[in-house]
Amino acid sequence: MNALNFHSLVPGDFNYNYLDEIQHLIKMSIPIFFIFLLYFSKFKKEDYLKVIKTWIIIICGIIIITNICKISLSSYNNEVIKGSIFNWFSRNYIYDELASKGFFMYANQIACLLVTLIPVSLFYYLEKKLNILYLIALLTTLLMLGTRVSNLGSILVFIALILAYIIHHGIKKEKIKWKKLIPCGIIIIIYCAILPFSPTISRYEIYDYLMPKNISGLLASTTTSSISDIEYIKNHYEEKLINENFILNSYPYEYDPDFWMEILNEPVGNRADYRYLEIKMVSRVVEINNNKWDILFGITNDRIQNIFNIERDYILQYFAFGIIGCILFLGVYLFLLIRSLKNLIKNFSYYNVCVTSSIILFLFIAYLSGNILGQISCFIPLLFIASMSINVEKEKKL
Repeated sequence: MNALNFHSLVPGDFNYNYLDEIQHLIKMSIPIFFIFLLYFSKFKKEDYLKVIKTWIIIICGIIIITNICKISLSSYNNEVIKGSIFNWFSRNYIYDELASKGFFMYANQIACLLVTLIPVSLFYYLEKKLNILYLIALLTTLLMLGTRVSNLGSILVFIALILAYIIHHGIKKEKIKWKKLIPCGIIIIIYCAILPFSPTISRYEIYDYLMPKNISGLLASTTTSSISDIEYIKNHYEEKLINENFILNSYPYEYDPDFWMEILNEPVGNRADYRYLEIKMVSRVVEINNNKWDILFGITNDRIQNIFNIERDYILQYFAFGIIGCILFLGVYLFLLIRSLKNLIKNFSYYNVCVTSSIILFLFIAYLSGNILGQISCFIPLLFIASMSINVEKEKKL
């Protein structure tokens, strides 16, 4: 009812479709039912290990093979890459021609899944029987993906979890398996040696080169005394580094020139920041609608997607579903986090450290990169990992 009571400056009010919205709400409800399903399952640590091995073999195998054969899709678009990991050192290609995601749809989602797997995979390597080759495949794949989360986040997580292992075993006065840690140290050294040539670093080098070149003209004061706002926006949005899709299609400037004039006069860092503009556009739509109930119920996910997808989970869900929707659909993740932290406090073990780390990483990456909490391919593996702590606790009680 709240969704139907909506108006905007753009004709069509962003084409709300209640069937699409219901479909998305059903998808967002899956974690609630799935966690109950896993709770009553009879998985043991060895069963979880088999599943994790299978994930690594399938996902990493596809990305590594397609990268080496140069048939992978780019992580930044859906075009086929032009160079494999062996071409990184030649500097003959730009970042989007090298970063590869195999045949998967979104690189950020795969990066989130694989980074989330690092803690539990490291646990099984150090404490159980997981071959070091699985860790090598995991980190190699994360390098190939070429995103910030995959390239920089993965190695930081890997190092942090190794330090956590040493500290934990020192506190507990348990034997540290140095023979297993030495290969991990070698992996870190090789990874750090390759990292400067990765697509992520190449991407930042390109931005550092382009941004200063444009700043002198972009920061100059502008006047519109002799030209209308609409004409001024039309003639200057490109030099102001405004994304063409945003200003022409997502939230057309001719319907709200006042908003876009404010954006054009913001600092260059804001204008060139896609995530900043995504939030600003949706915030403006909410402001124009001026409905107090939007705080509780949101303006629907369908309308936001018809404007532009916000690549910040939690912010997206707040605007789409409001406070009540966030409690209903995201509360399960808070429950899992609290439950995991509670288990960690009650039983301070390296196993619980790793499982809790996986949950925290997933929730943090969801905010950092977006497009995570609403994707079945991402939240089901997270729920599976979170259930490890619950089922192992049940196993001990039995």
